[in-house]
Amino acid sequence: MVHPKSINLSDEAIQKLGLQLTDKHVSDQLANDVRVFEYPHLDNVFIMESDLYGNVMPGESCFLAFYGKNGLMGKHLTVEKLMGASVEDVKRMVASNEEG
Repeated sequence: MVHPKSINLSDEAIQKLGLQLTDKHVSDQLANDVRVFEYPHLDNVFIMESDLYGNVMPGESCFLAFYGKNGLMGKHLTVEKLMGASVEDVKRMVASNEEG
């Protein structure tokens, strides 16, 4: 299935969060045109416009991906919640989900 180019993250959101497009291999199941960004303040934390299975996230939402004890995992977030989250908030989200 070909996904339309994702634009869930606006240029404003990308700039405010300091996100950088990554060339790191995150998942084999991602579509080629889905954007994956590195979260600049935490190692191996990514903001993606699809989930780990390549499903494009609904409008105005994104996927926070990170490595837990069982490999790559993540959490669905609205872009609004991500933009309102501090680095400490994101650290807590990762910590509370990385055991799964």
